[in-house]
Amino acid sequence: MVVVKRASGAIETRGPVGEAPAEATATAEATTAAAESSAATPAPTPRPVTPTPAPTSALYEEVPEAQSFAEMFEAQAKEGGTPSRKGLRVGEKVRGTIFQLGADTAFVSVEGAAKSEAMIELRELKDDEGILRFGVGDTIDAHVVEVGAKGILLSRALAKGSANLALLAEARASGMPVEGMVLSVNKGGVEVAIGDIRAFCPISQLDLRYVEKPDQFIGEKLQFRVSEVRERNVVLSRRSLLEDEQRQLAAETRKNLAQGKIVKGKVTGVRDFGVFVDLGGVEGMIPVSELSYTRVGHPSDVVKVGDDVEVEILRMEAGQPNSPDKSKQKERITLSMRSRQEDPFQKALSEIKEGDRLQGKVVRLQQFGAFVELRPGVDGLVHISALSDRRIAHPRDVVKEGEIIWVSVEKIDTQEKRIGLRRISEEEAQRPPEERTAPAAEAAAPAQPAAPRPKVGQVVMGKVDRIEPYGVFLAFPGGKGLLPASETGTERGTDLRKHYSLGQEVKVAILDIDASGKIRLSVTAAIRAEERAEVEAWQKTQQPQGAGKKGFGTFADLLSKARK
Repeated sequence: MVVVKRASGAIETRGPVGEAPAEATATAEATTAAAESSAATPAPTPRPVTPTPAPTSALYEEVPEAQSFAEMFEAQAKEGGTPSRKGLRVGEKVRGTIFQLGADTAFVSVEGAAKSEAMIELRELKDDEGILRFGVGDTIDAHVVEVGAKGILLSRALAKGSANLALLAEARASGMPVEGMVLSVNKGGVEVAIGDIRAFCPISQLDLRYVEKPDQFIGEKLQFRVSEVRERNVVLSRRSLLEDEQRQLAAETRKNLAQGKIVKGKVTGVRDFGVFVDLGGVEGMIPVSELSYTRVGHPSDVVKVGDDVEVEILRMEAGQPNSPDKSKQKERITLSMRSRQEDPFQKALSEIKEGDRLQGKVVRLQQFGAFVELRPGVDGLVHISALSDRRIAHPRDVVKEGEIIWVSVEKIDTQEKRIGLRRISEEEAQRPPEERTAPAAEAAAPAQPAAPRPKVGQVVMGKVDRIEPYGVFLAFPGGKGLLPASETGTERGTDLRKHYSLGQEVKVAILDIDASGKIRLSVTAAIRAEERAEVEAWQKTQQPQGAGKKGFGTFADLLSKARK
């Protein structure tokens, strides 16, 4: 007779084959006494006959205690055919249903494999008090610890957290995972309890990535793989298990990945150069430049570990295991969060027009100019030639990063998403624009013809707009330019503020117009131009001496006559 105590507390007794189980009405003490009395009874002589299968109405099937393990397995093989072990391997976790109980062993029908029967020792189905907790029809989870000619042997010892060194050594050889509880953090790793055995897991083997705060795992039950068993020193690795899971998950994930596809992932790491994202067993990286349209000081300002993000796959590069460059040995997937955001440049086009005067912050200096932020995520470039009225070697000679300056929008390139700027003074920025939109009352008035574009060599009349130690700024129809101190015709060191006044009209000639549109003026050149014009006008008034006309003749003729 076999006594089974269910997890719910119900007690069942099982009689000979074909009888229904009797309900227990005795107390727990009586049940224990009956079990002891049954154990003391001498075992009957072994019967060589194979036990007859129980009727379909019976809930349990009893096997004589004296029948050997080999006989029971052979009898089952004759009834159901030779068990198929295809697909089952040592270390594999399986689920099965108990279909027969013996004296020391239970037979289990393994799910997912046709005609696969296995065995498990009864002691592994008992609780700490020695009471059997499983019976025929119950489902159990276990690991395959042996596959041989005698059959398939299962074990629940590691799943229950009880183990010995021999079993851990077997788990190491088979690769079977074990369960343990993290107890504490030691130097270089964590201490793990597997039953009564204390094991050690290095920090580098605790997760797929380096764990900065391993104490977060204290008190958790985790799955490990045994990597070393030497005397009583047991070393574990959780990382190897996670890597296996990642490889299996990655194989499925890769089927759905493609360049240009929008996918979701979880942030697993934040570095100075970018953000790592787990796409489902496959890892990609978001460079800093692809995190946002706005300027990012550090990736941690945008995301943190554990955040769920939506990204676009920009590039997929397969790994080259044989490449001498280690950076190319692993596959690289480049992602973008910025592509999923609204482009601020397109929005800025409705707010910023050519000719606008704006304030912006200098965000970056290059040899060729300064980048100025006009809107979050929208930068314009002030070329080095448009940063100052004097020649400079580098933009840092006149501006610095973080400085707020006034600029005028010179050109907007919608195709290249570029904005060309020119630095202006605050005084110029506050002055009303030279060309203003006509009021509604004057809308019907005929439009005035635009002033002709200035040309080099042209003499114009300009009004003094601003006076600086290095020169005078003049405004004239069609443009504005600088009259350098060296071109004013004054002596070196002259105080231009005493020589010129705002609004004063000055006749100047256009000396040069550079690529950025800056105009250089000259008073001395205008004087020379006027002198040339006067000479040319006088020459036109002189009539040529014809052959049939009398006159004084040329100077050479007069000189010849005087000599005669």
